[in-house]
Amino acid sequence: MLIYAVFLVLAIVTSAEVADVSEVADVSEVADVSDAVANDDSGRQKCWETGWVKISPHTVCFEAKGNRYGSFNNYVGGRMVTAIKLEYVSGKVRCIGGVKYDSRWGCFNYAYFKKFPLDVIVTDDNNNVLFPKQQYIKHRAGLWYWMPFVHPLDSDELIFTDYRTPFYFPLHKEMRIWYGEDLKNWGEGNNAGRVCVNVYARFKL
Repeated sequence: MLIYAVFLVLAIVTSAEVADVSEVADVSEVADVSDAVANDDSGRQKCWETGWVKISPHTVCFEAKGNRYGSFNNYVGGRMVTAIKLEYVSGKVRCIGGVKYDSRWGCFNYAYFKKFPLDVIVTDDNNNVLFPKQQYIKHRAGLWYWMPFVHPLDSDELIFTDYRTPFYFPLHKEMRIWYGEDLKNWGEGNNAGRVCVNVYARFKL
């Protein structure tokens, strides 16, 4: 009986140790996956989205006044969009007379908008603003905004992201690129210029 009791105790202890090891292994695996997502150098959850996909079949050009937005249709396929990138191709726009205010993305060095010098807006086909997000807009009448590390004259691209609440871009639907003052019909009388861009997107998998 004593020998049987000893074997019984050993069996129980061994089973507990195996269970503990199994549980630790499971936790470790989960932690590794979590770390891989959290430590992605690009700051995004790479397992959940595509790379950049060009969604404008042609260069998209917009002007600074006269309801002259640029547009294109989605021929890539209906997908959930997590980010949009505008890649500068050519041209300049400005918010006031004088070429010294020429910019790629708004108005360069104009005192009134110096702290929020960007005014390029992405909308749907009903002119609902998709980007930038509301927290960046500082002058709502003309939709002027700022973004970290973006220069109105020198930056080669604008990148807008919304990983928390991606939106669905249906096949064949239109997306528009506007100068903000032109979209709002606010203060556009002395605006000038035209800018052309390529448009890219990241899609949720």
